[in-house]
Amino acid sequence: MRRPLCLFALLLPLAASAQEGNSKASLSLGYVGTTGNTETETYNLEFLYRIGFDEWTHSLKFQALGSQENSLVKAERYYLENKSDYNFSDNDYVFARATVTDDRFSGFDYQASVSTGYGHYFLNDGNRLLEAFAGAGYRHNAPVGLPDEGEVIFTVGENFEWQLGISSRLTQSLTSEIGEDLTVSKFEIGLVSTIIGSIATKIAFQARHTSKVPVETEKTDTQTSVSLVYEF
Repeated sequence: MRRPLCLFALLLPLAASAQEGNSKASLSLGYVGTTGNTETETYNLEFLYRIGFDEWTHSLKFQALGSQENSLVKAERYYLENKSDYNFSDNDYVFARATVTDDRFSGFDYQASVSTGYGHYFLNDGNRLLEAFAGAGYRHNAPVGLPDEGEVIFTVGENFEWQLGISSRLTQSLTSEIGEDLTVSKFEIGLVSTIIGSIATKIAFQARHTSKVPVETEKTDTQTSVSLVYEF
């Protein structure tokens, strides 16, 4: 199931970009390396792509995290998400959403979900944006060493953006996929500050919580990062 879901999430906005529309994208990268008594390398990468045309808006997100110490891998995580909205009024839309999470240290080989539902913009005045959405779908869980599991989920989420000035922007999001067996929630907040032209810095915090995990695995993962961003 993971391969078709990845292709769905990735190709839908790219196919839309072939049509005439307004698009924006950003690529951010953070890296820390040390040598000497302890040799470490840590990187985080995020690619965001958004395109809108007529009544449609497609949003793609890809995130990657890796870390190793003395050539031993300590962290490796990949996340891919696509959300496609069909706006039937100025403030209301229906959506389809697909996600894939591949975290080598989470106790799961991967987790993949699809959902659809309704969303509403409470604010969208150019400087501030606040939207919330809710729907239903299906999630496939693949625990390491155990049989795969599938369950119906209820998806809720919100996104908030605030243009603080000419050079600063605050972004925040929260999503939760609620299933009978387990609930997966993800919170993100970031401050983007323009340095010059299309170059900016981003200070971000991310937390992911899974209500039920394999033995000897933490339920909550957090990530704090400082990255260089290129917007285009």
